[in-house]
Amino acid sequence: MNKCRLFLSVLTIFLAIQMLNAQVKDHFLEVDQVLWVVEDLEKTIQGWRELGFDQILNLGNVSAEFPSENGTFIFQSAKANLGGANITWIQSGKGKNILTNFHKDYGDGAMSLVHELPGNEELADEIERLSSKGVSVIEKFTIHTDKGPLIYVLMDTNEKGKYFLGYTYGNTDDELMKNLSDGNLHNMKINQYAFAIRQPEPVSGFWASLGFPEFQISHPELDNMHYYGQPTDHKLIQGWQRHGTVAYEWCIPVKPPIVYEDHINTHGEGIHHLAFSVDDMDIVIDDYKIKGYVNSMGGTWGKKGQPGSGRYEYIDLEKTGGVTMELLWNYK
Repeated sequence: MNKCRLFLSVLTIFLAIQMLNAQVKDHFLEVDQVLWVVEDLEKTIQGWRELGFDQILNLGNVSAEFPSENGTFIFQSAKANLGGANITWIQSGKGKNILTNFHKDYGDGAMSLVHELPGNEELADEIERLSSKGVSVIEKFTIHTDKGPLIYVLMDTNEKGKYFLGYTYGNTDDELMKNLSDGNLHNMKINQYAFAIRQPEPVSGFWASLGFPEFQISHPELDNMHYYGQPTDHKLIQGWQRHGTVAYEWCIPVKPPIVYEDHINTHGEGIHHLAFSVDDMDIVIDDYKIKGYVNSMGGTWGKKGQPGSGRYEYIDLEKTGGVTMELLWNYK
């Protein structure tokens, strides 16, 4: 009887998630790219190459048009495939525009998760849909490359949603990215896009109003916790959105010291880390330590050596583009 009830409970949850996901717009099911602003592009590229990610295309100097500022700006930019996460890096540069303003307020970091639409007509429909919900376009800008234009539309979601919802369309990205694979030194695969925030309820409600699923809240029970080499007893709340190909994890610090609290204090709320699944945690950690990278936090969950258990470790990349890396290993 207990097994039957457990099966029915799991089935009910599964069907509820399937019904919820069916209501999510198709373009929200996959992040086309992460728009990421840094102060020193060369340093950021070098750092990620040291970490074992060499699928990077440096675009050099590019011009970008910002209609709201009635101006054209010159930036350095690069594209990368980080274990399946497509990245557009932009060096912040000078002048006043949404990219430099973000960097001034936030520092190095990812500002937008960008979704691809088929074309301008679909974009107009999406803008109209979001406008009816009180969300407007904050900027539409174009980056000119040798392969053609990169078009970005950013919505005014940062204050309530903690990042800029972005859109793009056109074939230029495909041309630039087609020779970049998801291969890397340690065979790491993108597992999560993750955020650090204070309160889950208003953020969850905001994204739900735009067509994303509400957060599934969990209170993880963790063991063997450490923070910059010292034992600790940190606690957090997790908010999960599993609507697409890669999960969103919203991290709410409860008991410091904890890296999410550090991030909020340094940058503010927003995109905190990219999480990657790894085959052998110790090999990766040892390699990174030899290269001078610091294991900032980590721990385990579940009963060691049993199904459902695993280990998490964070790599401090504050000086390598500002977005932290989380390594995840699950018992198989």
